[in-house]
Amino acid sequence: MEGLQASELLSGLAADLAPLSDGHSILRAAADRLVRGTHDAVDWCIADLLSGPDLVTRVATVSRHGRLELPDELGSADARRSSARSAGGLLAALAAAPTPVLRFDTDQLRALTLSEDPRTRNQARLTLSLGATDLLILGLRARTTLLGVLIVARTDGRFSEADLVALDGATAITTMAMDNARLLGNQRSLSAAMQTSLLPPLPSYPGVTLAARYHPAMTGLDVGGDWYDAFALPAGGLALVIGDVTGHDAHAAAQMSELRNLLRAIAYHQGFSPASTLSALEETTTRLRVEAGATCLLATIDPSAAGARRLRWSSAGHLPPLLLRDGDARFLDTAADLMLGVWPGSNRTEHSTDLLAGDVLVLYSDGLVENRRSHLDERLALLGRTALAAPHTLPDYLADWLLRGMAASGTDDVALLVARIDA
Repeated sequence: MEGLQASELLSGLAADLAPLSDGHSILRAAADRLVRGTHDAVDWCIADLLSGPDLVTRVATVSRHGRLELPDELGSADARRSSARSAGGLLAALAAAPTPVLRFDTDQLRALTLSEDPRTRNQARLTLSLGATDLLILGLRARTTLLGVLIVARTDGRFSEADLVALDGATAITTMAMDNARLLGNQRSLSAAMQTSLLPPLPSYPGVTLAARYHPAMTGLDVGGDWYDAFALPAGGLALVIGDVTGHDAHAAAQMSELRNLLRAIAYHQGFSPASTLSALEETTTRLRVEAGATCLLATIDPSAAGARRLRWSSAGHLPPLLLRDGDARFLDTAADLMLGVWPGSNRTEHSTDLLAGDVLVLYSDGLVENRRSHLDERLALLGRTALAAPHTLPDYLADWLLRGMAASGTDDVALLVARIDA
């Protein structure tokens, strides 16, 4: 890229970003400018927004010929997903890198397809399928926080040194705009700060692949009363939680945060069964005078034994989990106990079943299935059919597939947690 062209790129980018005040718009404009304004140096660009502690939203996929169509495995646009940065992949490599840039040529990408890390293998393979011959992953890092990622590629040849200098300048301009938008947003809104604590990072757990989604309602705060959680237990098991506090406002979000944190602490330190944990949670909230009006399902997956993992769960008024196995979908439908906060001290029951390799468990909040125009039974049946229609059961892909296929009303939050038994 010649000096004059680089100057045009940077001045044009600065002009594009100046009036924008949110990360989505900034990244979309930056991706578009990098493809349009580099005089064929950049053939395509993917832009991802990162939000704490572990969420990724794909906001732009642009090529010189228009929208860049991605393979399904790369995820749909505008869906929040857990990045599981601690579980490998190119994003984890970028977060750990001393500089906010990773570069790969064709040979290096091919070598990554042989990586021991499955995320890295998959990402390298999919990048090659998009024709990349030179790939740059540009981290938008302000201070110590990674705010977003711009992934740019050539499909014929390599970026020149002048290209690299221009793209470095574009990264700096975009990072500054993102950081300013973040600071302004934190001053204006409570929701961004709350979301950091309400949507936890997913753990890396041997033999189980996890994915989670949170989609806020179209109105109100970006967070509300729905939540998911997953964490390893000291005895070796894995806890899975899905819950829904009544309401969609700051009060519901604060109440949900209290319940989530108390449930985590009780489950981790007491080592109770799911039913006993929910009973202890309700007793604690009563004694501390914490509002506990919520549905909640707590499940544990015990370490593998004799070729199967034991699933135990207890439901406080929550919708039943969906189990996918060998082309069949069935709900683990049992009589749900009362929701939390209705009758403290009421009996909590526990259920169990074996999970086999290849099984997929789907936990969801009612926003995914409830619709004023349809009966709940019809929507649950649709959820089962939609899950079976998915081309494959990679949890990240399946989560996006379900959100698209269920076409939720948008008037309620949706929390979704998917767990696949790999071994």
